[in-house]
Amino acid sequence: MMILKNQVLEAIATMSIKGQMIGKIWCLVGPPGTGKTSFAKSIARALGRKYVRVSVGGLNLTTELKGHRRTYVGAMPGKIIQSLKQVGTQNPVVLIDEIDKMGTGDAQATMLEILDPEQNSAFVDDYLDVPFDLSKVFFILTANDVSHLSAPHLDRLEIININGYLTEEKREIFDRFLV
Repeated sequence: MMILKNQVLEAIATMSIKGQMIGKIWCLVGPPGTGKTSFAKSIARALGRKYVRVSVGGLNLTTELKGHRRTYVGAMPGKIIQSLKQVGTQNPVVLIDEIDKMGTGDAQATMLEILDPEQNSAFVDDYLDVPFDLSKVFFILTANDVSHLSAPHLDRLEIININGYLTEEKREIFDRFLV
């Protein structure tokens, strides 16, 4: 846990100086119930940024991420633009939840475009049809198992393992927060 704490402190210091995340995107990896989502929320609080969660488990269609062109009935922006609208800022912490359960193909290629700092400053949601700057967004991903991620995704990620709690830690949580 100390290594994790040091990584977070270093990232917060860098972000406070540079105004944006430098380096690879964090992917919090661990079994369900180990606090990955809570950890992402804590990072948002520490940075003084708003937090929003985007679930991509089971997502297969690129239009779910990039939106539909306005010519389609019921067209709307994709999940990323909708999440930014929800929090009302261009620089939130966006948790991309269950990246390992996302479908393959075009949706994964679109996710690479969203996460890649070389491309995401001019991300085009098909509904908006204008470039939108995602470079100030602090993306954090979660996964239970990184073996399901593609090599291009893994190249862009800093894998941070969050292990399950020890029996003693579970007792302490129970005693401090549940009793």
